[in-house]
Amino acid sequence: MEIETILSLRKLTTWPSFDLVKEWEDILAKELNVSIKNEKLLLYNRIINNHPTLFKLFNTRKTALVFEISDYRSSLRNNFENIIPCIIDFYTKDNKILSEIYKQYNRNPIVLISSKEAFEFLKQKKCPLNIAHFPLSISDKYRITPDIRFEKKYDLVIAGRLNPVLTDFVHRYAQSHYDFKYIYRKTEGNKFYYYTSDGENLGNINTREQYINVLRASKMGLYATPGLDGGEKRTNGFNQVTPRLFELICAGCHILARYPKNADTDYFQIDSLCPSIENYTQFEQLVDKYRETECDMQVYSNYIEHHYTSKRVSLLCDILKNV
Repeated sequence: MEIETILSLRKLTTWPSFDLVKEWEDILAKELNVSIKNEKLLLYNRIINNHPTLFKLFNTRKTALVFEISDYRSSLRNNFENIIPCIIDFYTKDNKILSEIYKQYNRNPIVLISSKEAFEFLKQKKCPLNIAHFPLSISDKYRITPDIRFEKKYDLVIAGRLNPVLTDFVHRYAQSHYDFKYIYRKTEGNKFYYYTSDGENLGNINTREQYINVLRASKMGLYATPGLDGGEKRTNGFNQVTPRLFELICAGCHILARYPKNADTDYFQIDSLCPSIENYTQFEQLVDKYRETECDMQVYSNYIEHHYTSKRVSLLCDILKNV
């Protein structure tokens, strides 16, 4: 089986996180030499969604790859023999819901699971679907070299979803180090504004380019897997490695991290990049060190070379050989 097109929601969603998906789609389409088919609003019509046969009349008949943010489908519009879904956020552990999910994907020839932890969980559960691990990546447009350097204006950036433990450590450190300058995001309405710790408004950072530039201007960045320190309820304890790790690496940031040991963190060898911070003393020692040192871009470039989106193409082709 070979991918002939990529189904994309890029014209139907303004969700910021989907910018990542669009970048993956662009690289995969280029490397596979296939087109990107934009899904139409018509296909989200309630009548069509409730009648899969009608949906099939409007949908592509080519073998198509589609990224799906959630494990639970709100409709059956992609449950067809020519559709290969890649589930990005798999957080379900409830047996009843798992049974429903299995039905929602039962016609797909194979289901790609981004999280190694979730993949192994499903294998342990004897999932009846044909599944394969297809790890997340970062677009080749952010490729770095060992000699690349970014101008660092700030000591640290707090970006995206907050980890309360690490955020508390930042505030605690700032109280006793008056020259420590960090930036953080604040949501106002549906816009993301970034501020410095001394009150400067850096404006509405609403594009990927602006966001990456904020990271590049910072010496350090916080990173945590999503199922820690209160996130367990949202993820059911799953702790997959998210693309922010790759973004911080490609921006030349030292990483202040919290993560468990699991199949995902082992797969991505996070402990080779940064330790998991367990207490404030450890945090303070690392911040003191990182404020005075540059990242080893040789180590970073060697590491991230294995996780560019273009590197996933051969893996995808290998997975599909026997489908």
